Amino acid sequence: MATARPIAAGILLLTALLLPTWGVEARTAILKAGEGWKLEVDGQHYVAKGVTFSGTGGPANFDKDCEQLKTLGVNTLRTWGTGDETAALLDAAHKHGLRVLVGLWLRPGRPGMENDDAFDYVRDAKGREAQLQATLAQVRRFKDHPAVLAWGVGNEVILNSPDDPSKVAYARFLEKVVRAVKKADTTHPVLSVDAWTLGIPFWEKYVPSLDAYGLNVYGRGIHALADAVKQAGGRKPWFITEFGAQGEWEAPKDARGVPQEPGDGEKYDVIVDGWRNALAPHVQAGRCLGLFVFNYSAALDHTGLWLGMLSGTSTRPAWHAVREAYTGVKPAPALPVPVRLEVRGLEKDWATVAFDVTSATPLDVSFAYNFRGAPARAERDRVTMLESRKGTTPGTWRVRLPVVTGAIKLYGLAKDGAGNLVAATTSVSAPATP
Repeated sequence: MATARPIAAGILLLTALLLPTWGVEARTAILKAGEGWKLEVDGQHYVAKGVTFSGTGGPANFDKDCEQLKTLGVNTLRTWGTGDETAALLDAAHKHGLRVLVGLWLRPGRPGMENDDAFDYVRDAKGREAQLQATLAQVRRFKDHPAVLAWGVGNEVILNSPDDPSKVAYARFLEKVVRAVKKADTTHPVLSVDAWTLGIPFWEKYVPSLDAYGLNVYGRGIHALADAVKQAGGRKPWFITEFGAQGEWEAPKDARGVPQEPGDGEKYDVIVDGWRNALAPHVQAGRCLGLFVFNYSAALDHTGLWLGMLSGTSTRPAWHAVREAYTGVKPAPALPVPVRLEVRGLEKDWATVAFDVTSATPLDVSFAYNFRGAPARAERDRVTMLESRKGTTPGTWRVRLPVVTGAIKLYGLAKDGAGNLVAATTSVSAPATP
């Protein structure tokens, strides 16, 4: 999963001609330490306590974003790619004492990522060279910035490759890229990112120049990750480069075929438990070098509500879970707790909905929907607010359903006076299109 916006290779090469000067860069190293490894920044032991970063509104908000994240105990950000906003983000991160795992985007091998791109690593030699040169241009542009922690090359390309020959071709190309990056920048480690442990056999066989693995992991399976790394033949340290609640792609479906989203309490608990219990022994042993929780963004969309730390200006449970994981501070006042969201009846295009939330303070209640059966990606991701009014009995509402064909995900949203937004979900078959 990612929110990168790759920039055309030609633009990257042009912008690289204007290389800014930031002063003395931070030197990062991954060193062998006993049976494990140690990440060091300027000679000091460093553990990445991170989040993936999309931001709340572009460069104008980066200073505030970084200031807020530091209060949560975050010390590192991860991006998926570079572009026009990267310099501003690095500057803001440096101002607030944060480091950045800078992503270097490589094109996926089949549709499925955000832009539905697909690249043929087996046959497109010209395209491979263009990607290599574009990547090196960005490394040269940013390598001397003191906020750079390391480089993260590619994101789930092995997962999003159509067959083994494509995976092997990509891995062989990745080794060429990694070597070139390390030649251009001798002061920052290089890792590559893929889902779970899928990349490890390919990295071990074809990409020996990598310094570490980046593993995207979701849900309670994080407790089994260390053993899975060993079984896959892993011999290097690793970062958890994306983490959060169980994702839609592996969640069980309800009777209408809609993936069942974990409750907000589970989303909170899995982050705290993942860092404190699943990863702590491996951080101590020097196998795991850090964690990045997905995702710091203000997007009010399907992914944002499922996995995000913010929705607009409201804080989601993941926001507070990150703070408790990294600092031990619990939310005060306590977060509202959704107890039930149930559709009790349908009458034409109106649904009678029971929505119960435990809260010590009054709540602003609203409803929204998402239609994952829509043909267009933008529509599949969109969350749309619904008209609603109080029902005839306490705890019930009348909600006007959209006119679509198929089952929709229905959200019950409750916001308290402290700006905390909690959600519960269910599904309902909306009125058929006339």
